[in-house]
Amino acid sequence: MSTVVGIDLGTTYSVIAYVNAQGKPEIIPGTDGKAIMPSVVQFTPEGPIVGALAKEAQANGNPDTIAFFKRSMGDPEFLLSFYGRDYTPVDLSALILRALKERAEAFLGTPITEAVITVPAYFTHPQRIATIQAGKAAGLDVLKIISEPTAAALAYGIRPSAQLQRMLVYDLGGGTFDISLVEITATDLTVIATDGDNKLGGKDWDDSLIQYLSTRFEQETGLEMSDEELNDLSVQAEQLKHSLSSRQSAPIRIQAAGQMKTYTINRTTFEELTHDLMARTQMLTEQVLKKANLSWAGINGVLPVGGSTRMPIVRTFIERMSGKPAMGGINPDEAVALGAAIQAIMEIEQRNQDEPRLQLAGRKKTVDVIAHSLGLIAESDDRTRYLNSIIIQKNKPIPIENARPYQIAVRPKGDTRLEVFLTQGETDKPLECTYLGCYVFSDFPAIAGKIAKLEISYAYDKNGVVNISARETSTGQPLKLTIEPLPSDVPDRFALPPTQQTTQQQRQLTVYLAFDLSGSMSGQPLEEAKRAAREFMRHCDLQSTSIGLISFSDRTHINLHATNNQKKIEQAIDGLVIGLTGFGNAAHPFDDIHSLLKKRSGAPYAVVLTDGRWSYQDRAIQAAQICHRAEIEIIAIGFGGADRQFLAQIASSSEQSLFTDLGKLTETFSTIAQEITGSRGSKRA
Repeated sequence: MSTVVGIDLGTTYSVIAYVNAQGKPEIIPGTDGKAIMPSVVQFTPEGPIVGALAKEAQANGNPDTIAFFKRSMGDPEFLLSFYGRDYTPVDLSALILRALKERAEAFLGTPITEAVITVPAYFTHPQRIATIQAGKAAGLDVLKIISEPTAAALAYGIRPSAQLQRMLVYDLGGGTFDISLVEITATDLTVIATDGDNKLGGKDWDDSLIQYLSTRFEQETGLEMSDEELNDLSVQAEQLKHSLSSRQSAPIRIQAAGQMKTYTINRTTFEELTHDLMARTQMLTEQVLKKANLSWAGINGVLPVGGSTRMPIVRTFIERMSGKPAMGGINPDEAVALGAAIQAIMEIEQRNQDEPRLQLAGRKKTVDVIAHSLGLIAESDDRTRYLNSIIIQKNKPIPIENARPYQIAVRPKGDTRLEVFLTQGETDKPLECTYLGCYVFSDFPAIAGKIAKLEISYAYDKNGVVNISARETSTGQPLKLTIEPLPSDVPDRFALPPTQQTTQQQRQLTVYLAFDLSGSMSGQPLEEAKRAAREFMRHCDLQSTSIGLISFSDRTHINLHATNNQKKIEQAIDGLVIGLTGFGNAAHPFDDIHSLLKKRSGAPYAVVLTDGRWSYQDRAIQAAQICHRAEIEIIAIGFGGADRQFLAQIASSSEQSLFTDLGKLTETFSTIAQEITGSRGSKRA
């Protein structure tokens, strides 16, 4: 049988495994003997370096390193440049996968071309597609994408048991959290329900320590930490977190701005700082139980998976929630890769229609579920509003398919197009869904009655990837499908009734808040910026104003595409963090601003906030001037160490260049919101 592997492509660490000749899954170690490989990439003029050496370079403050890019999988706007080449999250993940592939080839002495790769259960369609693309780019035939909790349950299922076990797999990794309810028998593994959060993981526990320590240092010394010093603190914070997993307290020394401070942090303080994060995992866990109509008494226990479950608070929290000690018997770092290796063997057997050749430990028929409902945007029956019409409900077993009839008038010139806006989400509100794209059907047959009757099929395949097809029923002819990028006014166009779309587009105001989130914004400046953004939103009429968020430091990131959805705006503001785009000042937001706003109807604005000097001010000024020529209004706000002359050069006019105090930031944003909403209609239509 060909050697196939299972890969846990993790946010912070990745692991690869195979099934040996005795049918037992085993981890493939690196040349250093370690089972896990850091999911970190360092870029050099000679080429990228992956793994432990890259993580060491990151710890030493090397700016040409990147980590945590798994959180950006499926994000078309995430793009980084190193040494003259652009990298997407797919490219970065492919580098990790290729390094794991080479590790396995060196260990096993044979080429590796096929693999099962795991993803968080809560990954969306674009994120799953991106993972498959990364595997192909690394030279792997991806046999299947399997959810991480399902893989961990497979690994746990190696343990012999004749009785049915119903358990919750609590998967807290470096960047994501999943919770899955699983039933295991001697022959079957069935996922009943799943939920999760792709922006919740060990990094958030690190960030809580960084914010607490940097704020405390600055309050005690009156001095701000530099970007390099904050990078050092981020490395120390991760080490401190690890120390507090085995000790009740641990010291941390901060040397910054010519001052040295030593703090002793105890486990109780750490747990208090991160209580809200634990509470989020409890909320999601109890949602899964509720969906399955079960109480805690109805499960055998909770299985902790993922490196972050090594924190003592997690085990304590599990016991407090469930009334039972956390289940054990598997290595939380290795379980996902081991389960993926088991699944890989079963995929090969199924594909080749082989009889089982191995006494495979953990062999079970696996039934997984989809974590997101699939829907499309439709008009309500009375045509007074748009709604998200759910076609396939969340937590249905995959693969699954559903078909719906549809009628459309065929144009005489043969240019008929049917646009289907596919969504993932659990509500009928179009603004609260994730959009998968604009699926366009064309090449309609000539119909005598001019009304084409269609059957449109919607499906999730075994990887949790969406497929859609259509055929004209009277002729049986399949239609041509083209997947197009979402128009710039989606989902905003669905906020008002269909008859009001054109009017709404003409008077729509679009504003992007672009925040400098370099290291100097840590602590109080970041909190004041968030408070100012919320106040800005409060003074905008979201019926006619869309708000988006951009963060930048060494790189740029679009945190939120402009939307009228208050909940999404608030979540994006709350999610602003230091470190996602680096700690320095090498980037500017104006290329993204131009790309996002140049084709917007209505009045386009960008409010840019900064607290210091940018590394490449000339480039930023040139890019800002391109925005000015496109009639995009740039309002520049500075405080602290910001360069006033630079602010005047990037702003659209002298009146739109503002310098203020940190304490007056909220008032400044409130005033701007009132002024630009009051001036709406004076700009281009």
